[in-house]
Amino acid sequence: MKKLISIALLSILLSQTMLAQTTPQVFTKGAMNNMGPTYDIKVWLDTLPDKSNLFAMGPYDKMKGEITVFDGKPFFASAFEEGKAVVSQSWDIRSPFFVYSNVKNWEEFNLPGPLNSVQQIEENVAAIAKNKGYDLKEPFAFRIGGEFDQMTAHIVTPRSPDIEGYRPDIKSQNFTLENEKGEILGFYSEQHQGVFTGSKSFIHVHYLRDDQTFMGHLDKITTGNRSLKLYLPKKQAPVETGMRVNDTDFSKGRLGYIQTIDLDDLVKFHGHLCDGLVVGHLALQQAMEQLYPDGLIDRTNTRVVSKASPCLTDAAIYDTGGRYQFNSFYVSDAIDGLFVVQRIDTKKTVGVQMKNGLKPKEIDQLGAIAVKGELPTCDLDKLKNLEDDFTETLLSTDPKKNFIVTEISDFNWNPILKSTYIKTDIINKNALKCGK
Repeated sequence: MKKLISIALLSILLSQTMLAQTTPQVFTKGAMNNMGPTYDIKVWLDTLPDKSNLFAMGPYDKMKGEITVFDGKPFFASAFEEGKAVVSQSWDIRSPFFVYSNVKNWEEFNLPGPLNSVQQIEENVAAIAKNKGYDLKEPFAFRIGGEFDQMTAHIVTPRSPDIEGYRPDIKSQNFTLENEKGEILGFYSEQHQGVFTGSKSFIHVHYLRDDQTFMGHLDKITTGNRSLKLYLPKKQAPVETGMRVNDTDFSKGRLGYIQTIDLDDLVKFHGHLCDGLVVGHLALQQAMEQLYPDGLIDRTNTRVVSKASPCLTDAAIYDTGGRYQFNSFYVSDAIDGLFVVQRIDTKKTVGVQMKNGLKPKEIDQLGAIAVKGELPTCDLDKLKNLEDDFTETLLSTDPKKNFIVTEISDFNWNPILKSTYIKTDIINKNALKCGK
């Protein structure tokens, strides 16, 4: 089930800025209940925008096995032969449903035994998380490390003779493991039954042996009285999208009207939420921090050059107060990066660009076709889903890691008036809905 970003969801994401801390975002691609008989692929792992500190799981390809990503290392396991599991590593793999989260830092807790079922894992993880102040209404990743007396795990196998590894009447292969040392990776959610957890469970758990010779979906467990270690995502400060700005207090007034503008204000100005608008807002936020280190942005003292994107130009105009007719804004695709921003009184000028590899390539590939008006209606939905997922990534990761701000010496302010730029966000406004 693809997550669709809406103004309502934006409000939820932005409301997190009112909280002291939050846990790293959990993302989904596809859904367990929506795979259908053909197990349509919903994600290629090499297209994920951020693989650092990535923890993830899902079926491998068209039920050819299991995928588990541990701290940015992608493992996939197959069991094409009776009694034999093969574990490999690669990003060039795909999945019909997938759950993932980027977790850099973890909190460690003691997890006393015994754990004698996956249900007990769920109950113990929920109890400890709740006791430590985690919100059980929000999904989160967890890890359990230690030694285990006995486990049963399975690796799914293909259900169609057209798929490599198919064996008639065998949908998975079970493995009984004893005296194991390794780590369990799980995802907890009370909101995603049928998406990445079963209909009667709040967790999905995989196991990876320490020597990486076995990996699979955990079904049964016995630990005896061993003490284990539970790791929960360390709570992090949410992305702050507000900017404190200084404006004049009326039409002929004095400087000193201080207010906070936020991403949701910009959305109302632009007309919709999209990844480009979020990119523009967060990029400008980073640039303004360099120009106004005291945290108060003088919009009467700022001018900006923007790339021609409708999203970027609207962000530039709204966030900086720049206007072409007052010689404080113009558009140029000749600049490096996204924006050039200048503080007029000091002439200090900075350029800001997004880090290479952050944005999934498929967004630009499909976007180029959409700009020509040639993208099929159902692929427009696919493009929106990709952009929405990227938006969530931007709003749940530190902007300082996503954007590069560079000071520009001897910048030449050279306003250029052009009226031939294409407003790409309205090209497909009359396109039919998918399936109609």
